[in-house]
Amino acid sequence: MIWNIRNLVTFVFVIVMWMILDRLHINNALAFIIIFILMFLILYVPIFFTVLWDSNLKRIEKFLMSRKSKPEYHLFYALAHEIDEEVEDSIRLLLQKYKGIHKQALYKTVFAFYKKEILTVKEEIELIKPPAYKNYYRAIVCIEEGNNTEALKIIHEIPTPWMKNALLSELELKSNHYADAIELAQQALHQSKGLQKYVLFKTYQRKFPEMQPAKEW
Repeated sequence: MIWNIRNLVTFVFVIVMWMILDRLHINNALAFIIIFILMFLILYVPIFFTVLWDSNLKRIEKFLMSRKSKPEYHLFYALAHEIDEEVEDSIRLLLQKYKGIHKQALYKTVFAFYKKEILTVKEEIELIKPPAYKNYYRAIVCIEEGNNTEALKIIHEIPTPWMKNALLSELELKSNHYADAIELAQQALHQSKGLQKYVLFKTYQRKFPEMQPAKEW
């Protein structure tokens, strides 16, 4: 069996830590718990940080490129770059993997929006959780259908700042208020983090070609 470098480093780390804990006369059960916690922190905290909190777009893109085989991550890259076949493949794999009603509804909604199939979206939205995401997509449907009054009502119920500003930007863009739209898009971008920030930025680059990442991104 040929191990990759990451597996080898992990194996060596576990052995070394076990030897150190053994020399400290820590019993096996406690040593196992300590090693498990350390491994979790080393392996998964960096992933969680990139997915949820990172603001460095180049680092996020590098993260996504290194995980192209995982549809949970590759979907964000494919959506950001509008790669139709890869979006479809990622959604198909995710629907095969996650059978829960709410997950299925979310992925079907994302795909239907990507293909601009609003009728399909309306069928799936009510099964989405949590409520913020349900309302986010409900507001987009209202905007697409020209029901701005209802869209604003829904937007005011959404607690997430980047979602609010992203939706308000869409409303302004539909109303041909380009300057207001780009200002709200910039606000949404500053308020978002992780993979969502990456997708937003790539999307806004197409909508607002003059938008460029700030140095801190």
